[in-house]
Amino acid sequence: MRKLKLPGRTKEMPRLNDTDYRLVQEQGIQEIKDQARKIVRNKLEEQPDNDGVQTPKAGNPIYKAMHACRCSSRRELSRAHRIPAGRKLSESEIEAVVNLLTRWIAREYNFFTEEEQMQKSLGEFSRK
Repeated sequence: MRKLKLPGRTKEMPRLNDTDYRLVQEQGIQEIKDQARKIVRNKLEEQPDNDGVQTPKAGNPIYKAMHACRCSSRRELSRAHRIPAGRKLSESEIEAVVNLLTRWIAREYNFFTEEEQMQKSLGEFSRK
């Protein structure tokens, strides 16, 4: 299975917030990856009847990643990543989606950390 392409970072894309950042920090990336695997199996492994509305937009960083990476439905997986809809996902396809979601969360976590550091340094600068 080929490596799925990580989307660019635009203003319209979902972002991690403070709660998501703390959750990733507390649980660690391996636990997040395990949760992502369970969610992908539950929501995307087989073609659901409610395809397109089965994935919430908030409540978990994995859901945000699914929407940002265009993996929230089998229809989107088909359009964005050329993984055909209408059949069960293979193990390699599940792992490719899980790795894509994990990479997106790790990238956003790093951006959040960098922004936090910049804000701290700006605060020090403004006091001088």
